[in-house]
Amino acid sequence: MNIDLRPARSDDYAFARDLYVEAIGPLARTWTEWCDEDQRTRFASLWRPAETWILVLDGREDIGWVEVRQTGDEIFLKQLHIAPTRRGRGIGSTIIRRLMEKRRGTAKSIALFVLKNNPAVRFYERHGFSIASETTTNFVMRREMDGAA
Repeated sequence: MNIDLRPARSDDYAFARDLYVEAIGPLARTWTEWCDEDQRTRFASLWRPAETWILVLDGREDIGWVEVRQTGDEIFLKQLHIAPTRRGRGIGSTIIRRLMEKRRGTAKSIALFVLKNNPAVRFYERHGFSIASETTTNFVMRREMDGAA
């Protein structure tokens, strides 16, 4: 299994949006009234292809996407979504390791927001992230860049 990252293009928008709605919708319904159409509109205002990479399996299948932004000495992992049929196969771990390796030396820490009821909380904890603070619905998780991913 080979995972490549390619820069997002404008024609990746529908793929990224649909994967976002599919992944976040069931979790967000716990916290708020969810309307797919409203969320599709909201996604349009948040989509940043210049900061987004598409995960490509074996050079032929788009299976997810990741959005990363660096602000000062911290990297912010804004989004990481993997197609449900491809989860649990080490793809997310591969992406986290690559991100840490690529950005090592350019930042002191990496942070992210994750819904409190998202099973990904345990995934991030396994990769050295800990809860730094929280909101009503989200944990803010952070890890230092020095440790192994």
